[in-house]
Amino acid sequence: MEEEIRLMDIKALQEYSRQDSCIDDYLFMTDRLENMLAGEKSARTKVFLMIYCTRGEVNLELNNKSYRLQTDDLLVGLPNTFIGKILASPDYQVKIICLSGRFIQRLTQTEKYTWKSFNYLHRNPIKHLGKKEKSLFRLYLNLIENKITQKENPYQKEILLYLSSAFFTEFIAAIGKDTISPEEGTRQPVNQPDFIFKRFMEALTSDNGRHRTLAYYAEQFNYSPKYLSRIIKQVSGKNALTLIHENAIECIIHELRYSNKSIKEIAIAFEFSNISFFAQYVKKHLGVTPSEYRSSHPFTADPKEQDLPTD
Repeated sequence: MEEEIRLMDIKALQEYSRQDSCIDDYLFMTDRLENMLAGEKSARTKVFLMIYCTRGEVNLELNNKSYRLQTDDLLVGLPNTFIGKILASPDYQVKIICLSGRFIQRLTQTEKYTWKSFNYLHRNPIKHLGKKEKSLFRLYLNLIENKITQKENPYQKEILLYLSSAFFTEFIAAIGKDTISPEEGTRQPVNQPDFIFKRFMEALTSDNGRHRTLAYYAEQFNYSPKYLSRIIKQVSGKNALTLIHENAIECIIHELRYSNKSIKEIAIAFEFSNISFFAQYVKKHLGVTPSEYRSSHPFTADPKEQDLPTD
């Protein structure tokens, strides 16, 4: 019988160690490696995982390949990565931050070079931080930790999400020189799969979650669904339908949390044939019905539209 692989998501991490920091279902932070596997031999991540080694040495496996982290090494595990066999020196110290797949999806919907960065990270998951990068990254981590430990205020969650967004963007910028050629932006031969993927992501982002079938997007570009699916998998490492549903559910979450529309109105806006199908779709991807999700996340104004507090 095949061994069941534990899924590592924000909820599972929070349940395993309630002493560590968790912000909603987007962010989890800890300095204890044992929280990663929760006593299991291996796990499959559903988060964007970053392990920053500040002291000592850490050895682990990602997708059955062995890696070693030493002081000032930063390891990144992309969603759907298998992680296991974690061993560390007695004097190890790490900072671990996990960002949910939905949070990353929200951050990267319009990022021009993120998919190139992810492809690079899939092949090169460890980056050694130089003096300036180390100083900057530690500043971000200290800010996030400091804000988490402060007494909660009405803006705390939004501030932490913005800090995490900035931290993630700084990281993408830090590896940018490894993934973007100096000639980027000038006229260069365009790789056909890259071009198709770019068009697909642009169409996906502008659609705002209204269409959720591969056939719809394949028809837009006059490709067969099978061909489009193969290209998306080749370039991004993810299934096209996974990207489609991630985009749709992120848009739906935004409406559930930040609009005062009824569940029925939201279902209509996303072109579901009836409210029952909408409820089934949301429960499949979030584990709860739209009403249950909304009741656990009371309506607030969209953070993007809030004015900054003034003195």
